[in-house]
Amino acid sequence: APNLPPIFPSVYRTILGGLRDEPGTVVLTVGRKRDPQELGPQPANVHVERYIPQSLLLPHVDVVVTHGGHNTILAALNLGLPLVFTPFFADQFPNAKRCVELGVGQILGKDELSPENVQRAVREVLRDKRYRENAKRIQAEIEELPGLGQGVKLLEALVLEHQGNKPYVLS
Repeated sequence: APNLPPIFPSVYRTILGGLRDEPGTVVLTVGRKRDPQELGPQPANVHVERYIPQSLLLPHVDVVVTHGGHNTILAALNLGLPLVFTPFFADQFPNAKRCVELGVGQILGKDELSPENVQRAVREVLRDKRYRENAKRIQAEIEELPGLGQGVKLLEALVLEHQGNKPYVLS
């Protein structure tokens, strides 16, 4: 998203405008090809960086504001984190919609995107415990899924059955 002119820097500035005066710490990444200085000076509680691996950052956050890509959603829900979505293209719209249906976040459409609405949405998902409870429920469901080893066993069975020209059944 930081390489798309309609999104960067305006959407980033809007999100920062809504969160910069909040009592917590705000971390925003702009991508490896952008200079954080493009967003101007920030207060002490706002940290704008090129890139931080989600695996290092997300265990320390209370809410995730995202455009709604699959990887970020899965990483957040894997940790039971509520989300606020600002979808712009591709699968982001249905991803965000489904998350709202599951009660784990809120969507701010292009026409709703303002600093005030960002602040309101983030405050609401933090204040209303149902968002976190629903995210924790999905986290528990993710943890109950079979692991990689089960997937490997199923693929091996598929290959073996296919080699013998037998119909294969995955279970």
